[in-house]
Amino acid sequence: MTHTRFAYGVAVALLFGCAAPAPPAPIAGPRPGGITVGIVWWPADPADPMHAFLSDLEECLTARIREVAPEIVVLPQRVVRDALFPLLEPATQPATEVAFAALLAREDVRTRLAQHGLRHLIAFTGGTNRAEPGGFILCGVAPTPPGGGGCFGFVWQGETTALDAALWSLGDRPRVRREGAKIEGAFVMPAFVLPIPIPARTKAGACRELGTRIAGAIRQMAAERAGKP
Repeated sequence: MTHTRFAYGVAVALLFGCAAPAPPAPIAGPRPGGITVGIVWWPADPADPMHAFLSDLEECLTARIREVAPEIVVLPQRVVRDALFPLLEPATQPATEVAFAALLAREDVRTRLAQHGLRHLIAFTGGTNRAEPGGFILCGVAPTPPGGGGCFGFVWQGETTALDAALWSLGDRPRVRREGAKIEGAFVMPAFVLPIPIPARTKAGACRELGTRIAGAIRQMAAERAGKP
């Protein structure tokens, strides 16, 4: 177990030691001919350990939706929450989907969202589960000249990312459509002299799949609203 933990420490250093945070994406506003949607993670609590995961996921989903359907303008969750303040705060947010539907059916809520040109609202959640790691890596230093050292072994860890989204069509009678994505993979790290971490990337894969499905669903719902086949 000690060797495995050491190997994971090396992997983290190699993967993230030189990474710099990406600058926040600019907020796009409504534009003529576009479809404006809002996105929120729900339920949300800044004290939740999943907060950072869902924040990154919001950026990923937004980017994927824009990539698949450039006509869709996605307003970030902070804009949506500010528009509905204080109705989506941790202490006041709906506890169930029925309560969420009742909130969106309120005339004052529809009026606030309409001021931003919103036609749809995406409420998403999800997470990544990791199995117990397996294998081992041994590292050491040669005690005598010529010196040197290195590592030898192989470790792996399975992981699954599952994401869910409720796509609400805003109107007099809010309608909901559900989309989801689930990706399984494995983190592996072979070591021959130096450990070489190979991430599973299930989060990125699930995000791209869910973003693609959401974009397609929004297009379909917009066509139905316009009376097109």
